[in-house]
Amino acid sequence: MTAAGVSARRSGCGMANDSDTDRRPTRDEQGVSGARGQPVEPGLPPVGGPFVSLRSRDFRLLWFSTVATGFGQWGQQIGLNWLVFLLTGSAVQLGAVSFFGGIISLILTPYAGVLADRYSRRMIILIATVLGAVQAAGLAVLVLADVVEVWHAYVFAVFAAVTQAMNQPARQAYVNDVSTPETLPNAIALNSIAQNASRIVGPPLAGLIAGWNVGAAFVFVAVIRVIASGLTMMLSARPQAATAGRGNPLRLIAGGFDYLFREGNLRLLLVVNALTALFVYPYVSFMPVFAEEVFRGGSSTYGILVSMIAVGSIIGLFGLAWLPNLRRRGLLMLVGFVGYTALLIVFTQAPVLIVAMISLAVAGLFFGVASALNNTLFQVIVRNDMRGRGMAVLQLAGGLSPIGALSMGFLIEAIGIRLGVALHIAVAFAGLVLVLVFGKAIRRL
Repeated sequence: MTAAGVSARRSGCGMANDSDTDRRPTRDEQGVSGARGQPVEPGLPPVGGPFVSLRSRDFRLLWFSTVATGFGQWGQQIGLNWLVFLLTGSAVQLGAVSFFGGIISLILTPYAGVLADRYSRRMIILIATVLGAVQAAGLAVLVLADVVEVWHAYVFAVFAAVTQAMNQPARQAYVNDVSTPETLPNAIALNSIAQNASRIVGPPLAGLIAGWNVGAAFVFVAVIRVIASGLTMMLSARPQAATAGRGNPLRLIAGGFDYLFREGNLRLLLVVNALTALFVYPYVSFMPVFAEEVFRGGSSTYGILVSMIAVGSIIGLFGLAWLPNLRRRGLLMLVGFVGYTALLIVFTQAPVLIVAMISLAVAGLFFGVASALNNTLFQVIVRNDMRGRGMAVLQLAGGLSPIGALSMGFLIEAIGIRLGVALHIAVAFAGLVLVLVFGKAIRRL
């Protein structure tokens, strides 16, 4: 099947209107049909081996673009966090910068989902990546000119949140566009490997660059995003039917939320994402504090700690790509998230750096498997005409970490970095255990 044929088959039934949520979806819109219209069992292995998706030229370009984008994202996060820490030395300021940028992302992400259902996803990804390069270059100039102030970090955190909100729903939905139903789980696993590969090399590299010169870290981000833009431009201009219609964006957003909240399995997948994002993910913003005050290191220690999660994630994701006939993905996903949070609590109490690194690496293995399975199950279940908005809401649930970063920052100021982070993560651990015990439907996925 040609790339155009796959796109046409997966793009739904043409132009939709505001009442799309009220009509019965076709089998292709549900995103679960095979090449001959038969249901695809998510647990079946992909024909062609664990790297079958890389045979597609567009997926290869998207994959390398995702790697480059990941380098830029981690370079941005580490550079900005380290800059704020150098300027203020405050955990509250670190949390506040993440909070303000994240609030903007939360507001804009649902609109980005409508854009991903209405316009060319390739063009959205390209525009967001180019704007991200401009943002990083602007911050680099301020730092290198030695005129940067704390308020600049807030401004550029907000700017970065805008480009991130544009980029992610379109990029995640585009994985589906360049895949077939049979290769979609494999494509999602490989896409997750791309994201985590950049997390292995990106943080320590960015940490070393930032330790030498913070401004150089943002130059690195700008250059890598230019490379990602070039790769995106090489993607095929595949036809894409506008499934969101031309109606009021607020009504389209509301229709997407209504559909997702009425689908029990999708709702539970969103709850799991929200729990981990709100109470667990914010710990990354406070890695500079662990590196500096707990383990008596610097920017290189910061980069190593962040990369340890990715080391384990890569191992777990390669396992997902290789494992044949994997069943009970919902149960495995929940066990993975519970193990991830438990091991992060162990990390917060680690007496020495090597124990912390091992805890993070094993936690990363659980996290890589769990997050990829969450994404796979969501993409398989969600209707094709709701894919852009669905991925936006999934991104929204995973983007609650800035709110959690603010509360975690105040908790750290009150009771210390080790106990503050551990107690915050323990809330998610308790919630995930409850879902594991009582979420019968999601365990059966």
